[in-house]
Amino acid sequence: MLRPNLTAKILAAVGVTVAALIAVYSYFVFRVQSEWWTERTQAQNVISATLVREYLEGVMLSEHHEEVARFLQQLKNDNEIWRGRVIDTNGTVIVSTTTQEIKRVSLSPLPELFKEQRLVHGLREVDGQKMSIVMAPVANRPSCVRCHDPKAAFLGAIVLERSLQPAETNVAKNRNLLILYGALIFLIVGIVIWLLIVRLVAQPVNNVLAEMERVRAGDLAARAPVQSRDEIGRLTEGFNTMVESLQKTTQELRESHERQIQQASKLASIGELASGIAHEIRNPLAGIGAAVEVLADNRGSNNGQDKEIVEEIQRQIHRLNTTLRELLDFSRPREPEITRCDLCDLVKPMLAFIRPDAQKQHIRIVEDCATELPPLWVDPSQIQQVILNILINAVQSMPHGGTLSLHAEADAKTLRLSVSDTGVGISPENLSRVFIPFFTTKHRGTGLGLAIARSIMEKHGGAIRLDSEPGRGTTVTLEFAVGQPETSHAQNQSAGH
Repeated sequence: MLRPNLTAKILAAVGVTVAALIAVYSYFVFRVQSEWWTERTQAQNVISATLVREYLEGVMLSEHHEEVARFLQQLKNDNEIWRGRVIDTNGTVIVSTTTQEIKRVSLSPLPELFKEQRLVHGLREVDGQKMSIVMAPVANRPSCVRCHDPKAAFLGAIVLERSLQPAETNVAKNRNLLILYGALIFLIVGIVIWLLIVRLVAQPVNNVLAEMERVRAGDLAARAPVQSRDEIGRLTEGFNTMVESLQKTTQELRESHERQIQQASKLASIGELASGIAHEIRNPLAGIGAAVEVLADNRGSNNGQDKEIVEEIQRQIHRLNTTLRELLDFSRPREPEITRCDLCDLVKPMLAFIRPDAQKQHIRIVEDCATELPPLWVDPSQIQQVILNILINAVQSMPHGGTLSLHAEADAKTLRLSVSDTGVGISPENLSRVFIPFFTTKHRGTGLGLAIARSIMEKHGGAIRLDSEPGRGTTVTLEFAVGQPETSHAQNQSAGH
């Protein structure tokens, strides 16, 4: 089942709602029934009082006075009334189903009883029982003056008491039946809702959960069956779409990872080969360079053409040495030797190195290096190598002049050096490849400069970011962590691993 049990939660919520509705409905039904039975009992009592009054008037004219008591007793025996009385205008009981009351008990009739000829009824409690009381006045008619004072407007009243116990019994019986029916309805509704939840919610969700477990275990071929077009069905479709996308992405990542492994293997082989070739070429190249210098010294400077040839040979030898050094740095990078440095002090010598070439190409250099930057804990020679490489690339990207800007800033955690140029820029398709070893868009160069720069920055726990727009220039940002030597060293160790 679902964890936590969704079916139980929904059943509990629906059960409480249904129970509350049944309880409210039952409460109003009880009230209506109780009022109805009370009113019915009172109406029956009023009818009985009217019949007794008519019967009383008839038997009194026939002078069969004892028939009144017998009639009241008959009504009591038939459970029509609980007690019946006839009182005079003073409230004295003159006829009663309880003989001990006759001439001994006086009632206090309501003041309005003998003011007009109408019945008065109400409720009261007698010996713990609720009673319906009806008082029906008996008027002094012309036919009664032979036995009664002709000046009296009323002769007395009939008082009937009817118990509400039968009504309460019926209400209780109906209440019990209503509770039973409510429980049955509650049970039936609960079962129906449980079946609907299991069929429409629990089973589809459990199917999705089961497939999720398969996906979590690594089976990306798992798919949940879509059983409906409602929200659960759309949820299932969304899950299947997500897993399909995940499977596709995982496959692409796996293929990319395999390509990277192959590329890394090729680069390792190339690095070893390059290292061997560099060592094999370096010594003969050094001999050639020395021989050229001796040749230049022996021939002197009289022949201008020979001088140009010798200088060109020396430039090419220098270029070859640079290429060999880059190959060796890439194939066998050394670990940084950390020391405290000032970023501006590292930048200025590199600017001085490229300034002559920049002036020849009419490049304006704008330097913005703050004087209160936090110290760096880096290998100065390696960081200068990174900065020089970036500056050379910037100068080479502006053959027809432009602006080279350097800006350094720092916050609590990071020190940044940004180098921007207004050169040709880099196309979007090449921007993601510039850090790949041996990739270059220049006619000359090994394509190792930025690869070496990123490797050095990572060994220092930093980062290098490159933003470019074709035709508008390029910005390279170096980010260094600000911290004490212990922090820098820890970062270097993590970057090295």
